[in-house]
Amino acid sequence: MSKIIVLAFLLLPVSLNAHDFGLLLNQNLMLDGTGSDSNVDYEAALVPRFSMLVGDDGDLFFSASLKVVHRNNSWNFVPELLRNEFIWSFDDMDFHLGRMMYSDPMNLIAVGLFDGAMFSFHSMMGTFGAGVWYTGLLYRNRTKIAMTQADAELLATPFDWDDFAGTYFASRRFMAALFWEHPSLAEMFRLDTALIAQVDLNGEDNSFHSQYLVARASMPFGGFIFDLGGAVETGQSTNGNGTDFSVGLAGSVGVHWMPPAPFHNMLSFTGLFTSGRFDDDGSMSVFTPVTALTHGNVLRARIPGLSILSLDYMARLLHTFSAGLNVSHFVRSDRGTFTTYPLDGEPSDNYFLGTEFFGRLIWSPVSDLALNFGAGVFLPALGNVAPDADPRWRVELSVTLALY
Repeated sequence: MSKIIVLAFLLLPVSLNAHDFGLLLNQNLMLDGTGSDSNVDYEAALVPRFSMLVGDDGDLFFSASLKVVHRNNSWNFVPELLRNEFIWSFDDMDFHLGRMMYSDPMNLIAVGLFDGAMFSFHSMMGTFGAGVWYTGLLYRNRTKIAMTQADAELLATPFDWDDFAGTYFASRRFMAALFWEHPSLAEMFRLDTALIAQVDLNGEDNSFHSQYLVARASMPFGGFIFDLGGAVETGQSTNGNGTDFSVGLAGSVGVHWMPPAPFHNMLSFTGLFTSGRFDDDGSMSVFTPVTALTHGNVLRARIPGLSILSLDYMARLLHTFSAGLNVSHFVRSDRGTFTTYPLDGEPSDNYFLGTEFFGRLIWSPVSDLALNFGAGVFLPALGNVAPDADPRWRVELSVTLALY
């Protein structure tokens, strides 16, 4: 690996003319609330990005973020390194080194930026690859790891310059993956598979290690695209009393259709299931991803112990204008894992949380400017967990400007 890095720097002088530099300004204004209570968040980020060729086979990418955040009635400045990656492509192989994007086949278990190395080999039998990554140098709100109670408490702690090391970095975990992708297996469907493992390196009394076997298949048929995904998780929770073993399940299904129209559009139905905890026989436990992505534009719930049914329509009505509408219904997989809004810690014997409606408008009058407006509401009254809870609403406006 050190030889590859040295080679990259030796080739830099002959590649300086083949480079690209850009600067983005992203601004996000978010207003949300429950009932009559409201909150305002604002973010403005300056994102420089740079790419260049390294010799005949290499590519170098660099991006960073200088962000100003207003949240909970206070201002803060948050710098961050984003994608910083060297890619070396030769023959039928690719090698990635640095801070790179990775996503599992279901976009559920590990999604986002990770520090490490990844190798892939392309053949007639598909693409085979392997990667190793570390999460402890990433910004915690970028990675969003919440596998243990200590992880969740770290995410909830506001970033503080006086305690930079304790409030900036993400949970320290080592992750490895083996994957195989085939674009047209038996000339019928696309298949993505992966075997993922993560090891807890935080040194806490309570630690959690896990392994995942995940697969997703997509098949076009007529004017439709069908996809089906599944994952099995085995976990090991270690504390002073020993080690507890658990098994979790996740599944997804999707049907996508492009209705005949004079403009580009798509109607999609998707379902996502994750197991909850069943203590009676211990046969199944909560499915816990590595990255705690939020689901729903308004509810913004973490997925362990939840199932979601969604209907989504998106249309590009004009060359510069698109619109979409999403309807999602949320269901608890058990009666104890998910306890936040609309329950807010109160017990309930029911499962149906409610339904969310969210609309989005995207306008890009020129290639250097994009405006994204979204608004929606989550209605607990359309469920039976807490039907008397106040609705939650959210309005957001994002502006992206490419300065050069």
